[in-house]
Amino acid sequence: MESVLENTVPMQTEQAGVQATMTEIGNRNTSLQGNAIPDNNCNINEKKSIPKIKNSRRISTETLGKLPPGETDLEKLVPLEPRRRKGSLQAAKIAAPAQKVIDPRDPGRIIYPLDIVFCVILLAAMQGKTSCTEIAEFWHQCRPLLSKTFPNFPDEEISHDTVRRITMIIGKDKNAALIERFVEMLRSRLSHPVIAVDGQAIRASRDSSQHSPYVLNIMDADNELILAQQVIGEKNNEITHASKLIDTLDIRGAIITADALNTQTEFAAKIIAEKADYCLALKANQDLTYEQVRGFFELGTHEYKIARPSVTDQGGKITKRKTRVLPGALLPEEILNKWVGLDEGSIVEAVTDTVKKNTGEILGPQVRYYISSLRYDAPNVEQVLHRAIRQHWAIENKGHWALDMAFNQDRLQCTNAQYLAGRTLLNKIALNFTTKIQTRLEETTGKEAPSKPVIRARLNKIEDMLAAMNDCIRI
Repeated sequence: MESVLENTVPMQTEQAGVQATMTEIGNRNTSLQGNAIPDNNCNINEKKSIPKIKNSRRISTETLGKLPPGETDLEKLVPLEPRRRKGSLQAAKIAAPAQKVIDPRDPGRIIYPLDIVFCVILLAAMQGKTSCTEIAEFWHQCRPLLSKTFPNFPDEEISHDTVRRITMIIGKDKNAALIERFVEMLRSRLSHPVIAVDGQAIRASRDSSQHSPYVLNIMDADNELILAQQVIGEKNNEITHASKLIDTLDIRGAIITADALNTQTEFAAKIIAEKADYCLALKANQDLTYEQVRGFFELGTHEYKIARPSVTDQGGKITKRKTRVLPGALLPEEILNKWVGLDEGSIVEAVTDTVKKNTGEILGPQVRYYISSLRYDAPNVEQVLHRAIRQHWAIENKGHWALDMAFNQDRLQCTNAQYLAGRTLLNKIALNFTTKIQTRLEETTGKEAPSKPVIRARLNKIEDMLAAMNDCIRI
């Protein structure tokens, strides 16, 4: 063990204290001053004489301290605050939100502190290790560095069963706010953020009836951070849970986007009540509203507000997107009475044309319709809606796809709801940190950040990963 403070007694005293002779102490004028006590410049491999003690026994780091002048009895140590490594300070900052997790275990019998295990699971996930067995192996392989990084790191190895039990604790409903505490550490506040709502199937966890459990996700599309989640069982349950999940967040001033499944009058009313705006997709499930909106754009008898087209060249495809906007007040009164905010809002047509570069094949056009509470007479409303519709797809491309590819979420086989909730929540926290690391790299270099697998490869050392994660924390 290294010496850590000036004027401190070395930790290992059992044998050395007994072997120290009175001659050695006398040559030093029977004093503890001088070289009997190592200073910060000492070589930890050098043999140093140890003062005679009355009771020779091992002393824990918590009792490390300083003796009064001329005193040799280690029972009279004056405790000092131990010096903590930089890595331990970084780890403590990251693990701090987990200290508020409600732990049902008997405090007197806890071997594995929840915040330490949480942080190790998170670090393992950042390196693509998400199964309980992989995390237990990560704990074993990285033990030397982990024990230096975390104060009071457990001496025992951890089993995959223990990892599973602690993941289940994190997955309990009352601990769902854990992800929000991390978001507050990472999120940059914007005036009108686009917040996307969508569900994701965990396909490998299908039950005997071939039903895949669904996780409802809410994402800040501008910051590319997942804000909240809820395990909902089946896809149709999104309708009842979306409003409840929105209710847990501060969405004031935001634009909430959702697919056609969540285009419900109750959901729209909830968004307006929370002082936000909605932009909701229309399909045949809202048959009357859908037919009316489509009819106004197909007739072409009104003057549109047209957004500037956007063009992307990606994945061997060139995609052009066009958006036209009309006032919501055109709709019949029976429809306007159902949708809060639509009478002053907007109806939207979004057209996507795609061309394959290698063959010239034209895909499309794809035409989608939306209703929105954003005021039609607001400045640049067409551009705002064009951007909101485009940003909604971030939850698919940069949320769900990234979780499946980088964190193997689509391979998660689980029938326990609490474990499923805990595992997916931990994946999202790891994804949020990885995304923020990409953002920080782009801010500092002015170049496009490497992909998530490349970042994982570059930050393969725990100390580098901790440093990068701490650099992302705003507070």
